[in-house]
Amino acid sequence: MAAEKARTISRKAQGEETRATLLAVASRLFAQKGYDGVSMRTLAAEAGVNLATVGYHFGGKSGLYQAILERIIAVRYEIFPKCEEVLDRFETAGRDLRGKCAVTDWFVDQLVRELLGHSELAWAAFIVSRELAQPSEWFEGLTREFFTPSLNSLCALTEGVLPAGASREDVILTGHCVISMVLKLLEAHTLITRRLGWESYASHLDDLSAIMKKRIRGLLGLPMEDAR
Repeated sequence: MAAEKARTISRKAQGEETRATLLAVASRLFAQKGYDGVSMRTLAAEAGVNLATVGYHFGGKSGLYQAILERIIAVRYEIFPKCEEVLDRFETAGRDLRGKCAVTDWFVDQLVRELLGHSELAWAAFIVSRELAQPSEWFEGLTREFFTPSLNSLCALTEGVLPAGASREDVILTGHCVISMVLKLLEAHTLITRRLGWESYASHLDDLSAIMKKRIRGLLGLPMEDAR
C-alpha cells in the first residue's frame, strides 16, 4: 500500500515536472517564433519529450498556447496594481504633489520589479507583444482578461496626475507610454546589461527602479527629483 502510494506520488510529481518543462520551453519558442512558427516536433524535441506527451498534457499545440496565456492572465495583478487600489491611493493623496509622486513611485516600482526582476516573465512579455502586433484567435480573450484590466490601471495612474481636464486620448496614450518605457528595457536586456557590465537586471532593481521612477515622473509632469 505504502509502496503503491509512493509510486503514485512519484508519477504525479514527474507529470508536473514535465508539464512545467513544456510550458517553459513553449513560452520561449512562441515568444521567439510566434505561434505559427513553432512546430509540434520542434516543441517536443526542445522539451526532451515525445510528441504524444504534448497531447497528453495539453491536447496539442493550441492547448499549450492557451495554457501559457492563462498563466499570463493569472499574474496580471502582480505586474499591474489593481485599478481600485490606484484610485484609493490617489483619493488619499488628494491634491498633494508629494502624495501624487508617492503613488507614481509605488506604481512604477511594482512594474519594474515584476517585469525586470523575473526572467520567466520576459518570454511572456514577448508573447503579449506579438499578440499586439499580430492578433491571433486568442486576442479578444486576452484583451478582455489581460489588456483591458492592465490598461485601466495605467489610465488610473495617468488620469490621477495629468492636469484636470486632460483628454481621453492624452490619458490613454500617456498610459501606453509609461508601460512602453519599461518594456523597452526588457526587450533590450542583453544589450543594456552588456553595456553596463551587469549579469542581469535582477541584482540592480533598486537602480533601475530609481531611474525609471524619475523619468516617468517627468513624463507625467511631476517633479523628477524625490519630492517626498
